Amino acid sequence: MPGVKILLVEENEKYLLPLERKFLEGFEKEGDIQVITDPEYLTQYFSVPRTLDILVIQEELYQPGMEKHNIGNIFFLTEQDEDEDTGSLLGRRIYKYTSAESIYKQVVNNLSGTTAAHIKKSGETTFLYVYSPIGGVGKTTVAAGISAILARSHQRTLYIGMDSLQSFGWLMDPEQTLPGEVEKRLLTQSNFVYNLIKPYLVEQQFYLLPPFSRMLSSLHIPEQSFVGLMESVITSHDFDYVVVDGASGFSETTSRLMQMAQHVVLVAAQDRVSVHKMDCLVKNIDCSDKGHFTFVCNRFEEGKANFLEEPGKRGYTVSEYIPREEKLDLTKPEEIGQIRSIQKLAFAFL
Repeated sequence: MPGVKILLVEENEKYLLPLERKFLEGFEKEGDIQVITDPEYLTQYFSVPRTLDILVIQEELYQPGMEKHNIGNIFFLTEQDEDEDTGSLLGRRIYKYTSAESIYKQVVNNLSGTTAAHIKKSGETTFLYVYSPIGGVGKTTVAAGISAILARSHQRTLYIGMDSLQSFGWLMDPEQTLPGEVEKRLLTQSNFVYNLIKPYLVEQQFYLLPPFSRMLSSLHIPEQSFVGLMESVITSHDFDYVVVDGASGFSETTSRLMQMAQHVVLVAAQDRVSVHKMDCLVKNIDCSDKGHFTFVCNRFEEGKANFLEEPGKRGYTVSEYIPREEKLDLTKPEEIGQIRSIQKLAFAFL
């Protein structure tokens, strides 16, 4: 007999099809999956005692009395794209207008231990590379905001900073740095370098590799070391997402990491000098694949000249304009994650 009883409930059959397919793929022979799209049949179904391991249900179709049945895990498909208290509902809300892959991950990452034991554990790790040729444009803020939103969406997320001057300690509370012996471990070319530094990762809202106490150049840690680290992290499948905050200089390693990443976020600014620097970058890389490269403008101010919109001069299109925020504390990733344009950006990768 299959080990996990799953019920998927949603009135829209076309919406439900890819979700059903994803659960079939994830649970393989360990899942007994049923689908209900008719509200009347749903009422009839629960007219007798039911035992389920997982119920994924359109929030509007949840009926009083369902909590009396033996249901191990309940997830509500909601049209609200922000975390909310479920109130009297005995389960967790999931934003329904994201991908089937994301919904599946949110379900399996929040299951009881006995149910989770039946899941195929071969999930892929998505690598996001956040880069800018412009110093001081808020690249780290964007990378931290994306990480916070992915983690809030129940994705196991790791943030890694690559700047030579490791100044992202403000993301951590309390601030801390890596102990001295870790630098030697990062220098190793072993395929297991991630296992060597894994004990030093810090879990807050998302996981972080803490900053080094000194500049990477003074520690003789080359950028190339991060390529081996990323390959090792991805192979481990420990994380759903790895967000790398890339160093601002452009090098062979930068190009290699752009190729390795599933998505590259290029952070621009609206002033003439910043736009000129982004134009120079674009002349040196092939960013024609819009699914691979995403351009965003950070700290955008209405009413100021926006050189990104000069007609006929840009070989790229800006997907999101992230406004300059004065009311939020941008030293806190959870507050960065409240910016709607960064939320839209992160949700596009789910």
